[in-house]
Amino acid sequence: MTENLKVTQYDTLSPRSGEPIAVATYNQSVDINKPYYIDVSDFEETPYTDNLTENIRNSFGLLYNWSAAAGTTENNTTAGGWIQGICPNGWVLPTADDWKELVSILGGDKAAGQPLKSRNGWYTDIGSDVSGMCCYPVGLAANNFVSLVGQQTMFWSSTSQLGDNAKSTVLKLFYDSDEAEMPNIFKYQASSVRCVWHIPMPEN
Repeated sequence: MTENLKVTQYDTLSPRSGEPIAVATYNQSVDINKPYYIDVSDFEETPYTDNLTENIRNSFGLLYNWSAAAGTTENNTTAGGWIQGICPNGWVLPTADDWKELVSILGGDKAAGQPLKSRNGWYTDIGSDVSGMCCYPVGLAANNFVSLVGQQTMFWSSTSQLGDNAKSTVLKLFYDSDEAEMPNIFKYQASSVRCVWHIPMPEN
């Protein structure tokens, strides 16, 4: 996908179809061990940089915790391989290997951040966006606290950290680096989602 996902329900072919996803707002916290999402644009006190126009903010999509992204009921659930999760029918949540392949194609982990990042919106060191991914600095969140808007962005994978199911691998881009890092973060945090086209759908 070339845009961040912005859906609030599971699609019809998802095992979670019809199940609600909680929404965290500025004045409303949620159970971080259950699926939830956050709309960063609803947080009036979020420290946006001057580089973030209204049009960019409208392109942020939503931030999901891993339970919501992967379509599980608990954050420590293990997921492996391609799963639909919150993605629309025909799309799947990328694996860590999917992200690694993309990073490799774009010059490796020391350089891939630059072609992945958007041409505007970042605090400093904007990207070239030659990849067409147009990754904006959406930041991250946990419960109802949003941080690092304008400075970083992270994208979930379906891959749990080996030996620690409380964490999952993400693709991370930061404002002052051309690197594309792949750390493991706690699944209760909320990050962006990009999906991979996958027809026919894999078996769940």
